[in-house]
Amino acid sequence: MLAPQSANDGHTPASPCIRQCCLDDADECLGCGRTLEEIKAWHGADAAGRAGILDAAAARREARARRFPPAR
Repeated sequence: MLAPQSANDGHTPASPCIRQCCLDDADECLGCGRTLEEIKAWHGADAAGRAGILDAAAARREARARRFPPAR
């Protein structure tokens, strides 16, 4: 997967979608980490809005990885 572009480089960040869409009980995608509301808002969001969504999604993915570490 390519890393999304930074909002500071003058470009709109790319979607974090990795085509593993499945929402959990909190309506958070198990693939990209975005909430259902963030997914719906993505196309209308400006670069700063997308950067905020990316940051929040990354934090959710990291928290999920701590709660559910990969099996050995």
